[in-house]
Amino acid sequence: MNKLKEKLNKVINLHADYANEHGSSTLSVADSYHHGWDRDLYIHRNAITEKLKSMGFQISESFKWDVLDITVTKELDL
Repeated sequence: MNKLKEKLNKVINLHADYANEHGSSTLSVADSYHHGWDRDLYIHRNAITEKLKSMGFQISESFKWDVLDITVTKELDL
């Protein structure tokens, strides 16, 4: 379980850092591990998005062809 937490936190930090630097980041997940997708990311996608929301990011999701695209956007102060 610790390896899974480390893996998920690494993904969260990677996308948070990228969104902070570039304004947004996209994470694509699917429940098709036999096609090379990471099933852990798909299963725990809600925990990932909730953590990113708690860090102040806006999250939008788009689902097409069995792939969920999660866009992480840095909140702008206007």
